[in-house]
Amino acid sequence: MNIYKRMRFVLACAAVLTVAVFAQDDEVTQFDDFADENESPAISTDAANVSANGAAATNSSASSEDVTKLDLLSVETESEAEQAAIAKQVETVSTIDAAELQNTSKSISKAINSASGVKVRKSGGMGSEGKINIRGMEGKNIKVLVNGVPVETQGNLGLDDIPIDQIADIEVYKGYIPARFATDGAGGAINVVTKKRPANSVDASYSFSSFNTHKASVSASHLIDSIAGATSLEIGVSGYFNHSDNDYEFTSPYMKSSTGKDTSVVRDHDHYTSYNVQAFANLMNAWLDKISLGASFGAFDKEIQGIEYRIKETTSEGYNFGVSLGLDKKNFIAKNLNFGDYFSFGFAENKIIDTSRVHCRNWFSCDVAKKNVGELTSMGLPKLRTVEIYDFNNLLNLDYQYVKDQFVYLNTLLRYHKENPEDDLGSEKMGFNTAGLPGEMFSVTTGISLENRFWNSRIQNLAGFKFHFLNAKISNMPTSVLIDPAVESNDYHDFSYDESLMFKVAKPLSMKVSYQHAVRLPSPEELFGDGLRVSAAIKLKPEETDNFNFGISVDLQELPFVTRLRFDGDVFYSYYKNRIHYMNSAQMSTPYFNMNPIRSWGYEGDVKLDVNEWILLGTNWTFQDLRSIKYNAKQGIPKDAIVPNIPRFFMNYLAEFHIGDLFSKEDFLKVWWSANYTDEYFYGWKISSRQSRKIKASFTQDIGIEYSIWDNKLGWSFEVDNLADARSYDKFGESKPGRSFATKIRYSFR
Repeated sequence: MNIYKRMRFVLACAAVLTVAVFAQDDEVTQFDDFADENESPAISTDAANVSANGAAATNSSASSEDVTKLDLLSVETESEAEQAAIAKQVETVSTIDAAELQNTSKSISKAINSASGVKVRKSGGMGSEGKINIRGMEGKNIKVLVNGVPVETQGNLGLDDIPIDQIADIEVYKGYIPARFATDGAGGAINVVTKKRPANSVDASYSFSSFNTHKASVSASHLIDSIAGATSLEIGVSGYFNHSDNDYEFTSPYMKSSTGKDTSVVRDHDHYTSYNVQAFANLMNAWLDKISLGASFGAFDKEIQGIEYRIKETTSEGYNFGVSLGLDKKNFIAKNLNFGDYFSFGFAENKIIDTSRVHCRNWFSCDVAKKNVGELTSMGLPKLRTVEIYDFNNLLNLDYQYVKDQFVYLNTLLRYHKENPEDDLGSEKMGFNTAGLPGEMFSVTTGISLENRFWNSRIQNLAGFKFHFLNAKISNMPTSVLIDPAVESNDYHDFSYDESLMFKVAKPLSMKVSYQHAVRLPSPEELFGDGLRVSAAIKLKPEETDNFNFGISVDLQELPFVTRLRFDGDVFYSYYKNRIHYMNSAQMSTPYFNMNPIRSWGYEGDVKLDVNEWILLGTNWTFQDLRSIKYNAKQGIPKDAIVPNIPRFFMNYLAEFHIGDLFSKEDFLKVWWSANYTDEYFYGWKISSRQSRKIKASFTQDIGIEYSIWDNKLGWSFEVDNLADARSYDKFGESKPGRSFATKIRYSFR
């Protein structure tokens, strides 16, 4: 059954479930490494951007009251939200109110790209690989979470696949990951907090934009009250569908004209389609406050776009399903002790289909062979690689208030991950296993946090400690087909810790200082390899970083001529060692390895000005300087060289006009303009200031209009990205899309 038949079948099931939800009594109420010129950026095969199990758990300090499920990702409880809000006063975090964006066509990556200290660099349009860069650290150094749970435990859920209108807040943790999140990570985190939907509601949206891009989402919930005494049952469904041709024109530094300039071509093999459907049931107010059950199914289909040379036929596809069980209890065993335990299982099957007879040496020169040769490797090896992925996860949350304003949080995440790759076609052609060998890993992360508030919370202290353990069983590729692969076991264990202090000097002024020793354990991709281009890495060490931050916040209200002025400024420093890195070699399979230390420092600022009740102005800026600490003989990198392909200075701008009750009662109109400036930066390691290979500076502008009626029950928006059709660039100097248009309509019934 192809993806379109599966999609029609699942959407039909969703429609039936939605009708069933509301067929009730009317009286019922209620989310890699630094890249350099040695890395191979020609193709993006990271297409498995759909949840493998869609099942997750709630945010860290878990209590259980009034949780609803959305996309099988637990929504914060009211007490969790309150605790998180208080904790964020002392943490190094910026919060984006996604509810302000629910009527727009923006993606999550577009929203966080406007924050200070953050750059999201993508290798293409919808469905393409994206790297979140926070204060210079990017890739796997940045953890992406949904309601405090790492998306990597959810089968690589694509961040931009989650509809923006199903999200409440996006939290950006910079150089800091709280101990209350039971995860590793060295550079920061993005935590997506999904909405708590009102009972007996339906929310649906559809958007259409340039490059034949379509996004649709729907969610519905219904509450059956008093089924047995005070016990009630909440049921619901939700889902989304995404598609884009991604056929925009771009330039690449790998395609040069006769005059030496970059060549412009149209992306002609980059179609992407994904969908996901989820259902949930929550039994509330039994002895346990909540028992949650969930299930999901999703699939994707993606063409693989060539960058350095043309790819005409290779595709990737996959499907996934998952189930989850959650248990919540307030005042568990003792008063003020809250308990939550969440289990999930996910299975995914992902394929790379590279059986073409076409092989292109560059964008314009292609040959047709008599036999299958494949397009992804320079050796001309056909592949039909299938990877089965199993994930078991259990998250335990305990929080306890032992005296007034003194809290302790305990969070433990256990994960078992197994991969079984196969490639009968490639193995038959080469005479040995080209798919890679099976691998499995078991990990435990336990975090303990102590939160103290003094002097009516004018002084807040947050100290955290985490223990990380990982056992990996890695099958090492033998040097001969006559030798059985050796299974090697490697144990990793390490500690991370942090200390944060906030002092409210006066009502409008507060200061923060924080330090964190952070750890990131190797990922399955880095340990297991792919059998052909990336070999297994048995001896990888965990990454470590020491992050320091000092910040000032000023909030002035009722000033002359303006309503409110807010300023947040930070100075930061990091020392980063054992960075896990990959150096591509076209001639042999190579593993990931640990690099020499890197140090970074920088500063950022964010200003917002409410001129009056109708006009909002804002700007933020970031400077970051990353350099090698030692001479690297293996790569010829001199000491104190600037790390390549990382923007050093960038700014964002915003101007917004909004007014309510304009044409009728409970309507709302918003018109906005935003812009981004990114200064030029080096393509490769900076050896000399006279290097000609630079990524040019860019300035882009976006505009939009949004109008809603009936207290935001019906909303419409129209947006223009890159209004001036300016040439802008992303990683490795690949140009982004030019001018594009998007419109969206959203309806909410409750």
